[in-house]
Amino acid sequence: MITRIEIDGFKTFSDFTMEFTPFTVIAGTNASGKSNMFDAFNLLSNLANTDIRSAFRDLRGDAEEQFTRYTSNEYANKIKLAIEILVDKTAKDKWGDEINLRYTRFRYEIHIVRVRNTKGFDDLKISYEHLSPIQQKEDAWVKNNIVGNLRNFWKPKVDKDKRRIRPYIFTEEKELKQIIKISMDGIAGRSKKFSANEMPQTALSSVDSVEFPHVLAAKNEMLNWRFLQLNPEELRKPSSRIAPDTISRSGANMAAALYRLKQDDEYALNDISVELNNLLPNFIKVNVFEEVSENRFVIKLTSDDHREFSSRVLSEGTLRILILCILKYDQQHRGTICFEEPENGIHPYRLKMMIRLLKGLSTDFSDIEKPLLPLRQMIVNTHSARFVENVLTQYKTCKDVSIWFSKLVSKEKEFADKKIRYRITRLLPVSHDGQYKFDFLEQSEIAMTNLEVEKYLDTQDFGS
Repeated sequence: MITRIEIDGFKTFSDFTMEFTPFTVIAGTNASGKSNMFDAFNLLSNLANTDIRSAFRDLRGDAEEQFTRYTSNEYANKIKLAIEILVDKTAKDKWGDEINLRYTRFRYEIHIVRVRNTKGFDDLKISYEHLSPIQQKEDAWVKNNIVGNLRNFWKPKVDKDKRRIRPYIFTEEKELKQIIKISMDGIAGRSKKFSANEMPQTALSSVDSVEFPHVLAAKNEMLNWRFLQLNPEELRKPSSRIAPDTISRSGANMAAALYRLKQDDEYALNDISVELNNLLPNFIKVNVFEEVSENRFVIKLTSDDHREFSSRVLSEGTLRILILCILKYDQQHRGTICFEEPENGIHPYRLKMMIRLLKGLSTDFSDIEKPLLPLRQMIVNTHSARFVENVLTQYKTCKDVSIWFSKLVSKEKEFADKKIRYRITRLLPVSHDGQYKFDFLEQSEIAMTNLEVEKYLDTQDFGS
């Protein structure tokens, strides 16, 4: 679960900080930087798994265009990213080995620089990498967002005199070179080290086993960030029997995922059917069939007049709701979902119920009966005033829900002996209890944002 991000030098972000709850809504007009936030998450997730160049290749635009643009041909030379996360209490590697964690709260930082090579092209290099536990006494997020006895559940499981001070990944300078090291948990002198200038990928991405359990846990968390950009054509397609049985970011493999749920849990389809019926009363049953002759799985919905409809003929709105119902009851689903404009294809009458479904895909830290369930988080961005208004109406006093308003503001910078002005993204909280003081915001900024949001809700109903 993502709890905080800090960004500098990436796209429209400069000295930027934001905090997150299990269900976070980012609202604002088009071209205000909402999607750039998801790009930052995507970059961090890619960096946890692949080489630097490939990590940038998956984003919108060339690698150079990911750096903050000051003028038509001048860009920042460094991207600085920091992320704070809450992870599940165990770490498991791809060989099935599992280990209990002493810490579940981490801060990860990485700096990437553009360096001109001898051929006149820019190379991307890692100049700094750091991963450390967040000490309980310094953890304002847990104090504000996790209530009562559940705080004790997420406390570090170590003796006070054995609290870890040394980071798991750290950067040091040696003979004018930056050396990045990974230290072994609890074993003095054991570590892996890399020359920053020669690293093709992050130190974090090099860890694959529970030999370094807390580094592995941070890596797994970033790999569990899912970016839904649903494509109606992919949603409607049956799944090949050899397709992966997890839903892709475009919505592909939905039938294969549903078939897995049907095999693993005899009650799963009934639960999904009830959930879908609550949102779409004209459908009473969800099922998935294996068409052996065609070597594929097909989803079919039964209507209240007992007609069957395959996914090939269902509307985009119905399919978008169905995929969320499947994810809600998929026991393999954990981590963070980033969902752009979830209201697309949804009739305004169904919006309130869809928001409840989105909320249900996130962890409820007030539910003391379910502290052991895998952590889940839902982060959405929207330009629909109606969507924002519905969230405010239903969850204004809920600690697990937050709304942030996105806007572009001007910033001045000294550059090449002259002052230039460029536009950057600011995200400010819309609704909170007023007791939690953000260390990166002035109260006057929050008050001004509330006034802007009132105007936004009154005059801009982009969701209709």
